[in-house]
Amino acid sequence: MGAVIITGIALICILSVIYRFLSINGSIAAFFTGAVICYSFQWQGLIVLGFFFLTSSLLTKWKKERKQDRNASSEEKNGRTAGQVFANGGVALLAAIGDIWSADSIWLIMFCAAFAAATADTWASELGILSRSKPFHLKEWKKVEPGLSGAVSFFGTSAAILGAGLIGASYYFLYPAASIPVTIIIIFSGFMGNFADTLFGAWFEQKYYCHICKTETESKWHCKNKTEKIFGLFWVTNNVVNFSSTAVGALIAGGLYIWVIN
Repeated sequence: MGAVIITGIALICILSVIYRFLSINGSIAAFFTGAVICYSFQWQGLIVLGFFFLTSSLLTKWKKERKQDRNASSEEKNGRTAGQVFANGGVALLAAIGDIWSADSIWLIMFCAAFAAATADTWASELGILSRSKPFHLKEWKKVEPGLSGAVSFFGTSAAILGAGLIGASYYFLYPAASIPVTIIIIFSGFMGNFADTLFGAWFEQKYYCHICKTETESKWHCKNKTEKIFGLFWVTNNVVNFSSTAVGALIAGGLYIWVIN
């Protein structure tokens, strides 16, 4: 049975490269992550991972041309890289390793919360960019163009709640020991991880200015020209922000689980 699952993970990774959901190094990272998660949290853990990966990949592809026109595509040309895989799934991977080191139900809660945060952030980013109204930037305290980190909209926030809810519901229906209070903790923690992502993006993430179209962007290149850095810490990239936000979600879930349940 284990060999069949590992073969299935490998096949999915290969198909992901073919359809450019993942780059080659991204697929290797995804295979390693999937194998460890399967060992720790069984096939149910792979389903949780699968919900995040599949929905994120499809939403990134959906209306891609429109998003690119507004500078919102978060996908590399040949698919998500290893850095992006670990940025979104690294905390969940650490939770799986923690479960191997010390079997405790808290690791599963943190694992699900990390993916709830990653899913909430991705849904908010990929769907929020399509909102007809301009989002409100929490640091600049004004409406800005869609796609800029640190901005929120009703549409994007609603998408974040639904994304976290998907992972919470997955936990509830997949694991026999699941309960409604823990499910609520996962959903709440996932949403708070997404909110942390917005704050990190507003106050610390690098931003650039395109002199061609006169807009702010997160890309070093825009309108086929190099942009000028205008803000942010040099080491705070989008991957760093994503990893940090999933860590926040996992830590909040772990803390609430200990406080409320235990």
